[in-house]
Amino acid sequence: MQRNLQMEGGVNGGGGGSEQPTTSDDGQFLVDFRKMVKKEIEVMVIRTVHQVIGPIVEDLIRKVLKEEIQLAVEKAMLSTNGVRNSSNETSLQLKILDKVAGPVLTGKSIMGNEGTPIRVALVDKTTGEVIKSGPGCSAKVEILVLDSSGDNNEHRDNWSIEDFNNKIIREGDKTKPHFARSNYVYLEEGVAVLRDVKLGHDSSWMKSCECRLGLRIAESFRGVKVEEARSSSFMVLDSRSKLYGNHYPPSLSDEVWRLENIGKDGTRCNQLYNNKILKVKDFLFLHSINPQRLQEILGVGDKTWKSTVDHARTCILDDGSIYVYYPSEFKTGVAFDAVGGLKGAIHDSHYVPITDLSTDEKDCARSLLLVAFENGKDIISFPDETSLQHQYPSKYSDLDCLSDFFRGIEHFETLFSPESNNILCGAHSEPHRQSKGGGGLDGVAAIVIRMVRARKRFMALGDDENLRREELSSFGKRAIQFRKKCSGNLYI
Repeated sequence: MQRNLQMEGGVNGGGGGSEQPTTSDDGQFLVDFRKMVKKEIEVMVIRTVHQVIGPIVEDLIRKVLKEEIQLAVEKAMLSTNGVRNSSNETSLQLKILDKVAGPVLTGKSIMGNEGTPIRVALVDKTTGEVIKSGPGCSAKVEILVLDSSGDNNEHRDNWSIEDFNNKIIREGDKTKPHFARSNYVYLEEGVAVLRDVKLGHDSSWMKSCECRLGLRIAESFRGVKVEEARSSSFMVLDSRSKLYGNHYPPSLSDEVWRLENIGKDGTRCNQLYNNKILKVKDFLFLHSINPQRLQEILGVGDKTWKSTVDHARTCILDDGSIYVYYPSEFKTGVAFDAVGGLKGAIHDSHYVPITDLSTDEKDCARSLLLVAFENGKDIISFPDETSLQHQYPSKYSDLDCLSDFFRGIEHFETLFSPESNNILCGAHSEPHRQSKGGGGLDGVAAIVIRMVRARKRFMALGDDENLRREELSSFGKRAIQFRKKCSGNLYI
């Protein structure tokens, strides 16, 4: 009302003579605009239904109708053919001639044990002969997959149609292996070959499942009853489990998730990756030098830990290289094998084998192994220990020299035995071969024999370094006496 008054005031009071829009014009515009928008929306809805919703609903209806029709046909067959053998029917059966090679991977062709396609035949149930002519010899056969999990009828031959139908895995069951579409094969002279028959899986991960192949005639024949065929049970695995599964045995170069209880891209796998444990070799290396830390990284209990470690220990150790960690700023380095086994140490650019290291030196070398693990880029490798010693020559200790000397004179024990000494120093001995001191070869023999006895005592001391050094000191004194006795007094 206020707006109308304003408009009237404008008309009466204004002398411009121009016309102003009325409320009726505004209303008409709104009505037309609404009709136009409504029409556009209807067009959009119709297009969406035809292009998007229509195909989905159509496929859904078609699938439901197909399953319902199939179930109705099966029920009809069950009601009309509940009795297998009638006096008016010929008794035939489908028979699978080859055993399925398991396990079967989804997406891979189902094959027989010999690596050949599976054959199926129409046979006389009584005689077992293949029906090469007559009704059914060129029939259409439907290939099905049957659920065999929890099946207690493995060896039962008299399956009813109801038993068979209840085991069929439908296309809509995405939790189990299934055929992506209906599969059929035609008999030729009573025999057919199953080629390129593959089980499918859904996008979700599928657990392993026990299944059978089932076959039945897809058409009916007057006066002929054909019994269905079923294979023996076999395991079906999701093919993706093969790609990301464990290796038995694992190799040193395998990714660490190939070990038991470590899933690819899982929490444990990521924890290992974050700690530079990428390969099975790295896992075994850290287990060799610090198993407690490795278990903490994995974050598993003792049972799971034992299972994973036992699997890792089955690894084939096919790397015979020797690895050295000896940074330039260190005076001491360490030599080890591919999985962290201590081989020796490097002191002042000389290689010292583990057998020559003291207990403290071994502990020091093992502590360097952990530093080497954290600094893998500074590790160098040698094909074998001989190549290593070309770069870092061995440095013999006094004990090593003494051992070598003792080994060198061992044969003198026989040479200077009492019997041999009698021959050398007996009646045939020449006077000029006697020493001035009267000892002659008898004296030499006695000294050498004492040295051999000292060697025996030395070797019997084992790995006790302190006792070995005491024996070395004692032998050194006897060696000085030997030198004085022999120097200038023998005419050999």
